[in-house]
Amino acid sequence: MKITPKETTFKPSKTIVPTVPESLECDVVIIGAGPNGLITAAYLAKAGLKVVLCERRYEIGGGLATEEIMFPGYYANTHATYHMMVDYMPVIKDFEMGKLGLMWIKPNSQTGIIFKDKKGLLLSKMLGDSVDSLRKFSDKDAEAFERVFRIYEKIVDEILAPATYWPPVPPIEFTTSMENTEIGRELAKVSEKSPIEVIDENFTDSRIKAILTYMSCMWGIDPTEAGMGFMVPLLVVRGLNKCICYGGSHKFAGTLSKQVIQNGGLILENAEVSRVILENGKAAGVEIFDGRIIKAKVIASSLDPHNTFNKLVGKENLPEDLKSSVEKWKWDKWSLFSVHVALNEPPQYAVDDKQLNGSFVNIIGLESHEDVLSFFGNIMKGEMNKIGGHTTCETLFDPTLSRMPGKHTAFFQMPAPYNLRGGWENRQDEITKAALKVWGEYAPNIKDSNLLMTVSETPLDIERRIASMIKGSIKHGDYNPLQMGYFRPSDTCSVSKTPIDNLYLCGASMYPGGLIIGGPGYIAANVIIDDLGVKKWWKIPDKIKKFVETYIK
Repeated sequence: MKITPKETTFKPSKTIVPTVPESLECDVVIIGAGPNGLITAAYLAKAGLKVVLCERRYEIGGGLATEEIMFPGYYANTHATYHMMVDYMPVIKDFEMGKLGLMWIKPNSQTGIIFKDKKGLLLSKMLGDSVDSLRKFSDKDAEAFERVFRIYEKIVDEILAPATYWPPVPPIEFTTSMENTEIGRELAKVSEKSPIEVIDENFTDSRIKAILTYMSCMWGIDPTEAGMGFMVPLLVVRGLNKCICYGGSHKFAGTLSKQVIQNGGLILENAEVSRVILENGKAAGVEIFDGRIIKAKVIASSLDPHNTFNKLVGKENLPEDLKSSVEKWKWDKWSLFSVHVALNEPPQYAVDDKQLNGSFVNIIGLESHEDVLSFFGNIMKGEMNKIGGHTTCETLFDPTLSRMPGKHTAFFQMPAPYNLRGGWENRQDEITKAALKVWGEYAPNIKDSNLLMTVSETPLDIERRIASMIKGSIKHGDYNPLQMGYFRPSDTCSVSKTPIDNLYLCGASMYPGGLIIGGPGYIAANVIIDDLGVKKWWKIPDKIKKFVETYIK
């Protein structure tokens, strides 16, 4: 609906000039109040450091967003819905967030896939339930899943999860350390392969391979890319342990912000940083767009490499190797397109297993393994000639997202190219209608009489909302072997500290990456506090200690 403002005769009596406060001084300035910026700020503030957190938007949280996009009364988690690392994130236990009212819901029915012949497959938190569902399609693959899942659980629990919260080491050192244990050798074996190779060598049924490939690659992983096979155990195991934040994902951000403020930190909204101030080649503060200056001993940026280094520091101030790595930085292979709906009743799927109506996630529109591979391949070419993706009815698990009694919110989300052939401006309505049509083919009650409101969001909308997600890059940059581990975003700053003295990274473009895992913010807090010589108030979790003793030292 287009709104045309009426003319007004009001004229201000004089020019209004905003008052710019005097310069601030602090210990640490953090750029960007997304999840990782908030985590870094919370730890450092509680350690007694004077922390100022600068956020461009009027709302903190970044991807931890819950918004009333279907007004009035219907809320949606517009970015992060699935929280996969809740069981491991140190920040949740260190700040005793359960006592502060933060609650996570982890359904047993986790991820399903529904086919047009009304057959369905459901993978659950309980391994036995998953195996029973897999037997409908293949006894052999069901037994293989039980066997490899137990191995994958150990890989994640002993290595990949704790490694998420410890600075990376050079790849040769890490690969060598994997030889220390049997489970390390298993990880090394899958890591050198592509996701499709890992799945093909264990499973034969096309439909079973379809759900596993989608789960392993849905967040922007090329299924054919060598060196990315470790994403299969990571995203399958954690993909069957994901949680929803009760009260909306933004509640996580709100709980973190309270810790910052209660411990003396300052959060500035509508405070876009325009430059990092350098003195004798060292970061010494930041300037906000309205002219305010904040001086600090340390600057930590949670933004992407282009915004941090090219825009705020300036290309002319970068060493050549860092300048080169920033210029070569690749954005995500694809972004996301979402159709949010308000409903009279939740989706009811035409499927042989009615448990899928209560599944956290249902994959639809993709009928076989070949379908999934073709789907991802076309998206990487900028095409969306097939509609497929995943659906979630959020109010089944978090009824607070609807203020209208008995009504529901849900979404259909698809991997989607930023540079869509024909352009999003021209094709958004077309693809929204196509998505609803496909959804209705699997859930017959997705029709006009059940739909109260519909809002779609494109990769362009993601970029507009969160400026560091350039080209709709939900992870601040592609996951590929040259942009993972010790090389994220480069070998000179993957451990948070950058070649610019006093400048650190704490966002998704540094190791280990994005998807609300909390690793970048936690690692940055540890590195910064050690460099400043301040005593830590927190203890490193036992699982991380064991990982370090076995594989790092």
